[in-house]
This record gives sequence, structure tokens and C-alpha cells, in this order.
Amino acid sequence: MKALVVVRPGKLELQDIPVPVPGKREALVRIDVCGICGTTDRELIAGTQPYHSRYPAVLGHESTGVVVETGPQCRKYRVGDRVTRPAAILSGETRDGLASCWGGFAEYGIVREPPPGAEPDYTASRQLVVDPRLSPEQASLAISLAETASFVWQLPPLGGRTVVVSGTGCAGLSIAKWCKMAGARVIVLGRRQSRLDTALRLAADAVVNVRDEPDAASALRTLAPDGADVFCDACGAKDQIVLASLACRAGGLWARYAVEPPGGYDEPTDGAPDLRRAVPEAREHIAYAWVADQLLRGAVRAEDFLSHRWPLGDFRAAFDAVARGEVLKGILAV
Repeated sequence: MKALVVVRPGKLELQDIPVPVPGKREALVRIDVCGICGTTDRELIAGTQPYHSRYPAVLGHESTGVVVETGPQCRKYRVGDRVTRPAAILSGETRDGLASCWGGFAEYGIVREPPPGAEPDYTASRQLVVDPRLSPEQASLAISLAETASFVWQLPPLGGRTVVVSGTGCAGLSIAKWCKMAGARVIVLGRRQSRLDTALRLAADAVVNVRDEPDAASALRTLAPDGADVFCDACGAKDQIVLASLACRAGGLWARYAVEPPGGYDEPTDGAPDLRRAVPEAREHIAYAWVADQLLRGAVRAEDFLSHRWPLGDFRAAFDAVARGEVLKGILAV
């Protein structure tokens, strides 16, 4: 079968590898699509992801597909189920000389249920049977959207609060959407006017283009004179904590969704208002069903986030476009 393999840091290839054989509590899945994660996949390809160092490894973690075979003791999955996060090689394992960068960019993958009475591990808890009405594209996108929804669910109640969302990628725009649905007044910061226009259409009450506005903190204070209540960092720039301290009221919250920048964040100078800090864990399995319902009801439209779709063989063009910043959310069809 075909699979995307990070041969070594900086080298990505489409290779033929053996089809996995399901164990007794596993199911074999024909993978339909796998989403491109602009941050994690880029780090894994570059070899800079802090939780992974083994290569060669099969890439991809936003996969979805249909179960085609089950092991003799598998009860969670049935043939025909649409499932999330099938992997050619499960995280932490090796097979045929290959490790796993979550393993979803492949023609076939495995989903696993834990033994009776055992708690699901990270991977198993996120391998879900999903509503069959979801398209493959919706099911894959919902992984990303559920991650950000679970992040927002862990923030304090947002009704009537002012929230700044910094970043206009898929994460930033979806965080803005969930904050607006929770009753917040939402201000979005970004560098691309086209993305800021999308933010205004989807969720934002106001936007600030930091390329055009040399003093973003002053612009935010003009929009929120009493200070923002929450600052959501969805871009990971070094100035984000400093900017949050200038934009938020005393006792406001800076919440990080983005990956921390190399070398860490710049810190506010003495005398800056007190700022609480939080790094809520992305836990898509607790929000996936809710996000799926939003997609099925049309409250959230997949086309507002999914901007590109390529066949698996066009992976180089896909990752090049992601690197150039042209892609809001892209998927590879397997």
C-alpha cells in the first residue's frame, strides 16, 4: 500500500509499505482522507517535534476511513463503521523498519480497542466511531475543530466577555467561532486581510491587521477600553504574552493553543498588569460528537475551513502550499 514516510528529517517520500494486519482487538480501516496539520506535520517533517525522534516514520494524524475487517475479539468496531485516526503504524510502535508519526497518510490503517477494564491510552481514546452521515472530509475536519472546541470549553464562561484571538489559521478562526457561539465579543488579530475578512464573516466583531497597525496593543485598547478578559494565543509569536498583558485587564487570562516558539515567549516588563496563564489540553474526543452535530446541522460549514484538497500523490504540492501560507485547511485524499 502507499504511505507518506518521513525518511529522515527534511525528506518526505511516498513509499510502498506492507498493509497492516489487525490484531485480535483491532480493526483494519480503508483510509479515505487525512488532513494536513500545519504545525505538527511541519515539525515532524523537519525533525523538530519535541515528542518524536524516530525515523523513518509514517506521517499523519487527522485520518478517517471505513472499517473493512475486525479481529476476533474486537467489539468496539464493526465492518462499515466510519472511524477517526486510523494509523498504518500506531503511535509508539514500529513495524517493518518504520516508526509512527501517527501514521494516517496511508491507504490502510489500524484502530484498536483496549483490553476489557483497561483505560484507553491517548491514541485509543481518540479513535472514534463517528456519525455515518458525515462525509470523509467533514469527519477529518472535525478532528481539528474538536481540538479547538475542547480548548474553548476549558476557558472560564465567556458570555458577555471580550476575547482576543491572535491568529487566523484554522485554529484561530475556529477558536473565534466557538468563542462567539459561547456569547463572547470577539476581536481577531492577524496579518492577512483576506483571513481577517473571513474572521468577520464567521465570528469576529472586530479585527486588527497587525501588518497595517504598528501598535496592536493600542488598537486593542481602543476596541476594548476596559481591557480584554481573555487572550487566546493561536499563533505562537514571541510577543504574545507581552501583547496580552497590554491588551487585557488586570486579572485577565492568556490561554495558549499555539506551539510555544523556539526560545520561549518574551516576558512583560515590571509593572505590567497581573495576567493569569493557562495551556488547556486539546482533547478532541470530548468535543467531537458536538462538533459533528454542528456540521450536520449546518451551524458550522466545512467549506468555511477546508480550502484545499489534493490526491495523495500530490503531497509535495500540498505541503509546499501549506509552507507558503496559502492553505487554511487542506486534506489529502487517499
